[in-house]
Amino acid sequence: MNTLKFAGRILLALILVGSFGKYTIDRPSEPILILATHIGFGTYTAEIMKAEGYNEFCLDSVTSRKFSVAYLRQFDHVVLGECKPEKKEKEILMDYVRGGGNLIVFRPDSTFDEIFGIEFSGKQIIDGYIEADHEAAEGTGIASGLMQFHGEADLCAVTGGRALASLFTRDKINTGSPAVVSHDIGEGHAVAFLYNLPKSIVLTRQGNPEYAGLEKDGIPGLRGMDLFTDGWIDTSMNTINQADQQMALLTNCIRKLSKYTKPLPRFWYFPDTLKCLAVLDNDGEDNFEADFEPQFRDVDSMGAKMTIYLKDVDKVSKEWVERWTAKGFEIAGHPDDTREAGNPVWEHMDSAILSRSEELKTRFGISVRTNVNHWFLWCGRDSEGRQDFGAQARLEEKHGIEMDANYAIYDINSNQQEHYLGTLGYHQGNFTGSGLVMKYADASGKTVNVYQRFNAVYDQQYNEGSTAGGFFDCFRGLVDRSLYDDIYSIVSIKAHNNEYYFSKEPLMRMLAYANSKGIPVWTALSLLDFLKMKDEASFTDIAWMDNQLSFVIKSGLHHSYGLTFLVPSEYWNRKVVKLTRDGEEIPIFLKTIKGTGYAFVTIQGGEDYKITVFYE
Repeated sequence: MNTLKFAGRILLALILVGSFGKYTIDRPSEPILILATHIGFGTYTAEIMKAEGYNEFCLDSVTSRKFSVAYLRQFDHVVLGECKPEKKEKEILMDYVRGGGNLIVFRPDSTFDEIFGIEFSGKQIIDGYIEADHEAAEGTGIASGLMQFHGEADLCAVTGGRALASLFTRDKINTGSPAVVSHDIGEGHAVAFLYNLPKSIVLTRQGNPEYAGLEKDGIPGLRGMDLFTDGWIDTSMNTINQADQQMALLTNCIRKLSKYTKPLPRFWYFPDTLKCLAVLDNDGEDNFEADFEPQFRDVDSMGAKMTIYLKDVDKVSKEWVERWTAKGFEIAGHPDDTREAGNPVWEHMDSAILSRSEELKTRFGISVRTNVNHWFLWCGRDSEGRQDFGAQARLEEKHGIEMDANYAIYDINSNQQEHYLGTLGYHQGNFTGSGLVMKYADASGKTVNVYQRFNAVYDQQYNEGSTAGGFFDCFRGLVDRSLYDDIYSIVSIKAHNNEYYFSKEPLMRMLAYANSKGIPVWTALSLLDFLKMKDEASFTDIAWMDNQLSFVIKSGLHHSYGLTFLVPSEYWNRKVVKLTRDGEEIPIFLKTIKGTGYAFVTIQGGEDYKITVFYE
């Protein structure tokens, strides 16, 4: 870093301590401030930060009584959701940047053109593509080629800024406008996404909100997959997890801007230092416990665990349930509202979830925390009958369910748009654009406290296509890309007991392949508990002084697998040479992730730690 510039920032900080003492008393220990509301999915930015491991943020809005230049200057980075700030609010944000702040804005108001070095044309495009500039540091490790976005994007010319990504129409024509731009102004730095990134991530993962509650693919039953019809996704890009790539682009921007402040720690996507994780579940329909035994024994013999979603609770005994849950298997509910499959309404789906949950609680003492509906039915309207592509998740949240897996790849019997979800076999990807498990949002833009776990490896799709080899290859492709191409995925497998005659051989191959690669196969519940541990943990008291990065990790939840954090292995040409935990030196592992070096350290969740990282 330029010595005079760094000294200037230190002097500015000292001045602020004297001038704005009332703020420094309660100075936030987080370096990132998110300014957003539910409008435009702005508060979903917090879920993106947690997915990317940046758990060191505060959430506020420009209408907060604290909002001032002094307040903003307590943060290294300010992230602003799409909004129409008032004149005074704009002036505060601009003063923050000119004074040395780092600002990231999603779809900024056109009056911000000066701060981003662009000139707005007044024109927009809807649902187009972006392409990252791989010559820029921010483009490091981002997939080459085009990536879809959903929502509106503003066309503008670059007048003083630097384009980090280009904007293309839905016909893949280069508009000549930037999709992401950065600009240095005054002592500060600003980055603009010319489209609303959080909104695009939600719509890419959850589908078209205008199709909520509508039958679109001709397959009996309203399902989450109906939301992806009529070309909503460009299936040629399924194998790159394009929503995740754009979240990684945001991470790269934060990492680049951190060079002007201090390096920031992150939590890793997976447990320990793994680069992939598998989850296995089974819809238990119309069968007795004796029917489940062969499959359960086979899975157990491979060292894997499995979730079974029971539709017929009275067909298994408490003894059987307790025996298998003691082995680490999960027993959960499979609500059935197929009597109104063509139009599952809020009230009846509510009743179906409640009755199944109460049965499991009464008979076995089980509190249901993960869920899959019979036929993957998806309620697309709220209690007032209004369209809401997050209505089903809201129902689950109401009943204490914390993870849903009703999104799956199944389009083989569509009489209108067969295989609209993309290629099968080794090159099958995640049509949700994501291999990560994140929370849902509803139509109002509010985050729902239910995780969306996508069933990517679905036996029925391949059974009806008569390709057991394709079923295995689908799993292998997702795993290989996660391990070797940094296209990370939590790979969920569904293997119905009723279809075990088909899935046994490829499933055993999958479990053997996972074992050979050191990939654990978990229940949905174990994954849920890991994600809750990861999302609950936080970084506080982050400081940079004398080439040392120090911070505190606070963690209140434990898991049988470790929680891993990472820090940049280099900072301003200085390399990590040592790391201490509570004053004791511990081993670090250096890895390159998406072209960037990090030092990995694994800790146990449920404890607090004081970490110091030494650079030379």
